[in-house]
Amino acid sequence: MSSIGLIFREYRDLDSLPEDWVPQSLGSRVFVVQTLADCLAQEDRSFNLSFRIEAVEESDEPRTISVSGVFGEDELVLIKSLCEKLDARFYDAESGDYVEI
Repeated sequence: MSSIGLIFREYRDLDSLPEDWVPQSLGSRVFVVQTLADCLAQEDRSFNLSFRIEAVEESDEPRTISVSGVFGEDELVLIKSLCEKLDARFYDAESGDYVEI
């Protein structure tokens, strides 16, 4: 079964994301794209994941990366690595909770 999640910066422990919530920037677009590319290049296997960096039309500096796919053990290791490099957290939109990985 496929799931959807968001990678973003949020330091508060929110039970849910408020309607007026706006995440902080993950960094420059070049940094975010390169960080994602580096994480994917370090792995020599394929993952059942799709990443979408927030479009430039929405924000010059991306604030979110949406992730869809199957969040198995290997996929969560990849997501954890990306979150660590971006100083970000992973939020599972379907469960409505942060995934502590």
